[in-house]
Amino acid sequence: MTYDLVVLTRRAPDVRAIVDSMVDAGETLRVRGSGDGALIQLCDDTDLPLVSIESAQRVDVAGEVERLLGTAVTAGLTVPYWWVEARATGADPRGPEAANRFADAMVKRLGGAVWRSEER
Repeated sequence: MTYDLVVLTRRAPDVRAIVDSMVDAGETLRVRGSGDGALIQLCDDTDLPLVSIESAQRVDVAGEVERLLGTAVTAGLTVPYWWVEARATGADPRGPEAANRFADAMVKRLGGAVWRSEER
């Protein structure tokens, strides 16, 4: 089972914000690209993927995210904003912990909100 998060950011995620947030997820985690650059994986020292982070998508249609995730997560956000999806392995508790740190760091840097598939 996976642990899924959607990070909605007020500002476009630039490379610096993404890299700094990945460091906040875990300084010892390794970075690996996948999916022809559409996916970044944070891995442990044995190269086991703990978190997969998808490329940011711009949201331009008001109401679309609310339809998918509910109105609570988008309170105070106006289009455009950006959707960044992260998925962690549920088999290892380090995955959800790192995903939460990444998501919280993104929101701290860029503003926005986080939707979580389940509270940890």
